Amino acid sequence: MTDDPIDRIIAALDKFEPSDYDADNLVRVVEIFTGFRSLRQHARGMPAIFSLLERFPDGQFGSPGPLVHELEAIPDYLPLLRDSLRRQPTHLTVLMVNRLLDTKLSNDHREAWLTELRAAFEHPLASEQTRKFAEASLEHRQPIRDA
Repeated sequence: MTDDPIDRIIAALDKFEPSDYDADNLVRVVEIFTGFRSLRQHARGMPAIFSLLERFPDGQFGSPGPLVHELEAIPDYLPLLRDSLRRQPTHLTVLMVNRLLDTKLSNDHREAWLTELRAAFEHPLASEQTRKFAEASLEHRQPIRDA
């Protein structure tokens, strides 16, 4: 085993198997990430976090939970979020897009993320739960039209 704490975190994420108990999963994920933000080069852990989400697209890891909070705290996570959505949309990656769309974005960036949200809804690998969440998210963001 390596002495590098980031390598240990990546290994723990790579072998993580969710239990049937949501609270247990949350406790275990919090334990893995204790002190993560203070580590140098913690951004190296981003691919392993997205990989965990993609392996368990309907996994209960909190909402938003520690995985989303850790990713959003890392500068430049957006390209990896986009790539993850394109490989395997998940409930939490769709949630991250929603959280992003709730911020102040330029019209171009807003439209680009709405396009990603539409693609997640239509993605052939999206679970029913993810598809329904993406659909509801899109409906929520539709401009109000006069009747």
